[in-house]
Amino acid sequence: MQFTAIGFAAIPDTDSARDALGLHDLSEADIAKVMFHRHKQVHGDERLGWDQLCLGAVSLLRVDTEKVHLETFSQAEFPEIQLIDAVFQAMQGTSPLYSWGGEDDFVPLLLFRCLRHRRSAADYYAATERGETPHQDLRQRLLSNATTFPSLHDMVRRLGLPGMQGLEAESLWERWLVGERAALGDHAEVQAVNTVLLTLEILHLRGDCALEEVSRIHEQLYKTLREHPRCKALLGSLPA
Repeated sequence: MQFTAIGFAAIPDTDSARDALGLHDLSEADIAKVMFHRHKQVHGDERLGWDQLCLGAVSLLRVDTEKVHLETFSQAEFPEIQLIDAVFQAMQGTSPLYSWGGEDDFVPLLLFRCLRHRRSAADYYAATERGETPHQDLRQRLLSNATTFPSLHDMVRRLGLPGMQGLEAESLWERWLVGERAALGDHAEVQAVNTVLLTLEILHLRGDCALEEVSRIHEQLYKTLREHPRCKALLGSLPA
């Protein structure tokens, strides 16, 4: 069995908004306030759409027959284009790439950021035209006809899995502004871990993965998380 689970964190694209809205004299924080306010006026809430966000962090948790490998890229350390490149490399390396709800949020954001950076996604489109699925949304894999779904946190907690451990996406921007930039990577990593655990449960449900293999991957995951300080808190709440 080979697959990659992705976790990500998104923050307001204040650079684009500064130019588009003529806000050159405002700080990053004040530009974001304008973005939130304008969105609330139109849509009734401050949840920015994928066309107003950028990738703040990406975490890729790769599972294969021998090991589990966690790799995280954050704008605290790398330019956004490197985050984008890492995602496409993962799609080509250990396809499929699993997410929970990625068809609605992550994939549109990823492709829009490619547009923003003028980065070609030709391989991705060629794969989809061949009928391949470089990205798979677990929500659709579980219940393709459903119209509403719980969040990843709510879904995994109802299954006795760790959840997001208080790392809400809504708080990431505030933490970024006050210098807690590691929070982006923390959020992405915990999301990736939960996505791997949920992937295994759904694959078992569909008959694609035996319980023995699920247990073996859990053991590999324990070993991997011990080497990542940001994820150690998850160890006590992983299923036996």
